[in-house]
Amino acid sequence: MTENRTEINPSGTPAPSDNKPTPDKKPAAARPAGSVRSAARTGLRVALAIVIIVAIGLGAGLWYQQRVFKRVGAQLESRVADASSIASQAREQAQQAVSLAQTQTRQLEALQASLDQTQARYQSLEQAFQTLTDSGSELTLINDVDHLVNIAHQQLALGGNVANAIVALETAQAQLARANRPNLASLQQTINGDLDRLRTVATTDVPMLSHQLDTLESLIATAPLLVPDAAAPGLPAADAQPQGGSSAGAADTTSGEPAADVWWRRAADSVYTWSSRAWASLRHDLGQFISVRRAADPAALLMSPDQATQLRQNLRLRAMTAQLALLMRQPGVWKTETRALEQALATRYDGQADQTRQALKIARGLADTAIDVKLPTVDNSLQALQTLRDAQAKQAAKQSQRAAAPDGAAAQPQPGHPQE
Repeated sequence: MTENRTEINPSGTPAPSDNKPTPDKKPAAARPAGSVRSAARTGLRVALAIVIIVAIGLGAGLWYQQRVFKRVGAQLESRVADASSIASQAREQAQQAVSLAQTQTRQLEALQASLDQTQARYQSLEQAFQTLTDSGSELTLINDVDHLVNIAHQQLALGGNVANAIVALETAQAQLARANRPNLASLQQTINGDLDRLRTVATTDVPMLSHQLDTLESLIATAPLLVPDAAAPGLPAADAQPQGGSSAGAADTTSGEPAADVWWRRAADSVYTWSSRAWASLRHDLGQFISVRRAADPAALLMSPDQATQLRQNLRLRAMTAQLALLMRQPGVWKTETRALEQALATRYDGQADQTRQALKIARGLADTAIDVKLPTVDNSLQALQTLRDAQAKQAAKQSQRAAAPDGAAAQPQPGHPQE
């Protein structure tokens, strides 16, 4: 029986053997056993190769995974470092914000304390003012009311301005009503009585009268006088001169008679034309020197243009004086000036002119208007204020005497104790 030996190389592959059995030399019974061994050895070799390949793959995978882990770890370390730096910055910012919030909180506390102090001072001042106005001395209130009543008295006495006097008394009345002092009720009633009398008084319409005076002044400057002047010339127009020569010539041309037969007619026409022209010229010249007019004052027809200008200026000054008398409440001056204006318009101006009629109508209306309207006074309010002042002075004197009484009694010697 021949043994087939197969040597295996160190690499695991079977080495070729010199003793190769031939199909003819192998026995028939030994062939299946060798085939099994060969197949087993081949399977071992394949398994070993697979194991080696798997081991190599696992090693490569572990190596790659380790590299990935190292790279991810490095990234994570860098991210952790960045997050740590960001966290440290955020911590610093948070600390700064906390310190700023603490500083602002301290400032708010300081402001709140200052606000509390201010409110306390305001409340104390308000309480002091309330004490002064409500429960304190009444001297300030009485002084204010006295000042307003004096203003009303001056407005009535100097300018006759009832509206301003009413405003002053209404202000005083409002202050007394707001103070609500029972001991000043009599003063308030007195002021109410004076105020009611002022509200019912009939006043003079000063703006209307002043406007009429302005209109009268403009009419005085433009209305025509009885004699012509620079402001209103009023010269009569020259009469038309007859033209007789042309008619005579026309008669000559239209006449059918011979020229030798009508020489006497031409001479008569020439004499008539010359006499007509002479009479028209003489009448025109005499009309400039002599005029027949009806005048109440003969001196009004003898004024020169300069005197007429001076008359207009004087009348304008009288109108201005009347306006000043209206504002100053001087009825005597008002009556004198308006009557003088009426008389001048009636005697020195042309009564047939429309401007003269209008000016005379205004002047008569102004002269008939009385500005000496008797206005009520506020003497009752002034007297009531004086009474209150006297009562307060007496009360203050009594209080000072009561305050000085204990000191005077202590200064007197006690009975049984001789003076030193």
